[in-house]
Amino acid sequence: MKSKWIDHKGKQIFHIDLSGLGRNADAFREELAAAESVTSQQPEDSLLVLTDIRDTVVSAEAMNVAKQSSARTTKHICKTAVLGVTGIRKILLDAVSRFSGQRFEVFDDVEAAKDWLVS
Repeated sequence: MKSKWIDHKGKQIFHIDLSGLGRNADAFREELAAAESVTSQQPEDSLLVLTDIRDTVVSAEAMNVAKQSSARTTKHICKTAVLGVTGIRKILLDAVSRFSGQRFEVFDDVEAAKDWLVS
């Protein structure tokens, strides 16, 4: 599992690392399932999440997997920052948000995303 806990300004952030997967839908599904396993063990409305999808192609299959996972884990998440969302990906992220009820903030800069999460 690439995803891991990181510390930022004394607070724990769960970094869901879906970056660099290219078009590998199996790797996307496996990493997201592993991250969901960790996420679902956290108390409700407690988790700060940094999701990185840079250099990953989000296919229709990956989109469906993301929507389902997000719907199952929303109750555990307090805030989510997302890296790697440009162009058409913003429309796809809006679709995930509408389906799951989870809100996302989009960032280009990792440090800005982490600062927002802990603020």
